[in-house]
Amino acid sequence: MSLLVYLMRHGIAADAAPGMNDADRALTAEGVSKTERVAIGLHKLGATPDLVLSSPLRRAEETARLVADVVNPKAQVELYPPLAGGFAIEDILKGLRPHRGARELLLVGHQPDLGELASHLLTGSARLIPLPFRKAGVAAITVGAMPPRSPGSLEWFLTPGQLRAIANSRG
Repeated sequence: MSLLVYLMRHGIAADAAPGMNDADRALTAEGVSKTERVAIGLHKLGATPDLVLSSPLRRAEETARLVADVVNPKAQVELYPPLAGGFAIEDILKGLRPHRGARELLLVGHQPDLGELASHLLTGSARLIPLPFRKAGVAAITVGAMPPRSPGSLEWFLTPGQLRAIANSRG
């Protein structure tokens, strides 16, 4: 059974204030607004993740909850520490084994880790084609199993502007 994995970078976040912990940076008002439009675009594309796993950093968790509320309000949103960054791809994938029964899985995280994870899912190498995720950008990749044993298939890779345009389209 194949699994559709959505990889999403968090939305636009506030700059860190002096002495502020990076993990506490929240989405800006613009980030919330644009992320909500991206979520509507995802919904129009038919995205319905069974489960949403998010980096525990505030901006990613806020992004994950905003998107889940639109694409599948019944989907559980869980914090997944390996998406916070700096983890080996093998560790990220190993922790996903309990979720291999899902049909669609949304992972919300950060660059450059998401780009490298996408490359690994597509080629088996984190360095071969790391995708350049923009804030609130999303890739959809189909894999045969979790963890993948063979290269996945890129269904689409869209910028936040493209997803917002889909949200604004009729139909």
